[in-house]
Amino acid sequence: MSYKIKFLKYIYKCIFIFLIISLAGCHFEPVYKNENIISELCSIQINNIKPSAQIYEVNFKNELQYILCDKKLMDKKYTLDWEINRSFKELIKSESNFTRRHEETLKVTFSLTEESNGKVIYSDSIISIGAYNILEDEIISTKASKESLDSDVSLNAARLVLDKLYLFIRRR
Repeated sequence: MSYKIKFLKYIYKCIFIFLIISLAGCHFEPVYKNENIISELCSIQINNIKPSAQIYEVNFKNELQYILCDKKLMDKKYTLDWEINRSFKELIKSESNFTRRHEETLKVTFSLTEESNGKVIYSDSIISIGAYNILEDEIISTKASKESLDSDVSLNAARLVLDKLYLFIRRR
């Protein structure tokens, strides 16, 4: 029995050492230690939303603004233009032809423009998807589920845009 315990400890140590060597070998560097990338992300100004914007657009902009830079905007080097297209799809229908499950998709198309020369230096798009159920006898629950999904999908979209921007700036 003690042989098995010693063997498991040996296996755990080997796995731990392998992970350490792997992370060192791939030049892993935490984001918070790279001050240059953080200052570059903080120099991105996000374009304002339209006056007729939907709540998911407001959530997207606010979340992206916060996760890009949580302090006051430093000198602005880049401008981020973005557009959200929202679509719904019926996933499951019941026998009475009443939709039971919906899928909401947000497609965010964005471009990063350099302020000094007005040139677009990066352009891409992401898709964020979520689904919710429609309950015939529970209207409030269905409404709460839809509102929660609206928020979650837009916050997820903001994080996906941040990931793409981070990778682009890191490559630069």
